[in-house]
Amino acid sequence: MIKVIKFKEKTKVLIAAATVLMCTYNLNTYDANAASTSSSTISSIAASAVADSTTTSNTLQVSVIAHDNNTISLAWQKPANYSNITDYKVYMNGSLIGSANDNNNSQAKKFIDNFYKDSSNSSAVKINMHNYVATGLTSNTSYNFVIKGVDSKGNVLTQSDAVTQSTDADPKVFDVTKYGAVGDGTTINTKAIQAAIDACTTGGEVLIPAGKTFKTGAIWLKDNMILKVEGEILGSENAKDYSSAEHPVASGGKNNALINAAGTSSVQSLKIVGTGTIDGNGWKQSSSQNGIPISAKSSISTVTQNGILAANEYNSGVQAGLSSTAAYATRSNLISLNKVNNVYIGDGLSLQNPSFHTIGTGNGSNVVINGALVKTFDCNNADGLNFSSQGLIVMNSVFDTGDDDINFAAGRGLADEKNRSAVRNIWIFNNYFAHGHGAVVAGSYTAAGIEDILAEDNVLNGTGSGLRCKSAKGVGGGAQDITFRDSALKNITDGQGQPFIFTSAYSDSGSVGSFTAAPDSPVFKHIFVNNCSVNGSKSNGILVAGLSDGIHTDIHFSNVAFTGTLGASIDYMSNSSFKNVTFDKKTSNTWTITHSTNVTTN
Repeated sequence: MIKVIKFKEKTKVLIAAATVLMCTYNLNTYDANAASTSSSTISSIAASAVADSTTTSNTLQVSVIAHDNNTISLAWQKPANYSNITDYKVYMNGSLIGSANDNNNSQAKKFIDNFYKDSSNSSAVKINMHNYVATGLTSNTSYNFVIKGVDSKGNVLTQSDAVTQSTDADPKVFDVTKYGAVGDGTTINTKAIQAAIDACTTGGEVLIPAGKTFKTGAIWLKDNMILKVEGEILGSENAKDYSSAEHPVASGGKNNALINAAGTSSVQSLKIVGTGTIDGNGWKQSSSQNGIPISAKSSISTVTQNGILAANEYNSGVQAGLSSTAAYATRSNLISLNKVNNVYIGDGLSLQNPSFHTIGTGNGSNVVINGALVKTFDCNNADGLNFSSQGLIVMNSVFDTGDDDINFAAGRGLADEKNRSAVRNIWIFNNYFAHGHGAVVAGSYTAAGIEDILAEDNVLNGTGSGLRCKSAKGVGGGAQDITFRDSALKNITDGQGQPFIFTSAYSDSGSVGSFTAAPDSPVFKHIFVNNCSVNGSKSNGILVAGLSDGIHTDIHFSNVAFTGTLGASIDYMSNSSFKNVTFDKKTSNTWTITHSTNVTTN
């Protein structure tokens, strides 16, 4: 049964949409018709839920995020009053099986736990874990779950209604070695792996077995399948392996990704999971930190020296007569999904060393990233997730990237402002963000609009920004209805080091292509930042840089403490407030406000 849920304050818009998405999200039915029905149901229920008003309900709303033959992933929205809740107990079939705080199936949890064990973080905002992955279940079996929120003494403060979910049947397995793949790290296995994918039946699993490295060029996934990576997929260093007669690349165009899925209408129900690694072989590696690899210095000026696949793709472009900038833009992503609905990525999967971006999505819906380790620092332009679709949940994951961690893109200029759909309905929680130019990033492509985002209960340690909204004159659109709350930020020092930034002066020197400018300047509005701690940054704790014809408006901060940052710098802002926003005593020029109206502080 699907419940239409109401929420308080401005968060009602984005939380409701994300919650409705979860309530109907069923990645493993492997039924294209059912998937289409689910997407339609999500749209209709989300529209109804977004229109609802506030609520004071303290009943936990629990949803099944995904399920397979032996696991069920649950998540729940925090109730209206959650300040005294310290943990959530999970009951299955009437018996206590664990709690959110003890759920060891989160890839982010050990990083989060280590953060709070550090005494220098004793004053950081404590995040609230509100998901659980039940493991070791029996296939084709129904399970009943109840969640109870408890205080520090174990008293039950709230509980959910029962949620029932069945596990799936065991999938038929298509081991790539049975189709001729050789896991020696040198043999090119593109044809063998593709043969296993082509042979895979509906609901089947293509297995990359543990303990072996399978080198390959571009491969193409299809409807209703699982790619299970227990070993390693290693991208070929040969640029020619990313184009084929079946999937050619236009002259001067971007190469195919290592892992691809694309539909003429849409591809339905894909899973990319496992405890192994997908390595793009994009750049030489220089070192590692906390078990996470670090790329050698990577940029257009070092690509021929430090690139591997990146260098070969760049050189191929130059040899074809492209300019340096255009040749550099031909680099391939690690994973590219276009017109794909119902995608699940994670369950311990490591994604690393892309030639360009890590995961790119467009023109699809309903994507879940759960328990992924995105390890792409310091690969140039290596966004963790570049999302241009509708419906996204990111949870239990670690991001350590060479560009934006999670980026939302909605096109540029007049045509995209008129013709593209907005990027919307996004829920990001219980993640750990290390390096990255920004953890949650709206723009710089904002033409069609980016909206309805809830980012909560995340730890950020080493990123360049917590919430980064960026665009430029002529791009058009903007971003709205965003809530960023209940999160701890520290060492906001990557890149420019600005914890919260809303700018219309962003410049992308590496951008390729031209567009007709939108007549209206981009605007960021209806944005709420609540209950966050910030300890250390290079620059202003809050930076607002609007335009005279594009004033950012209705942006509200409350209960945010800054330590070791510069003060707030605000230019071209209106109808906004900063309540109980504090800077430490060492901060001079706490508030610099120009060209702004109706802006109140504390």
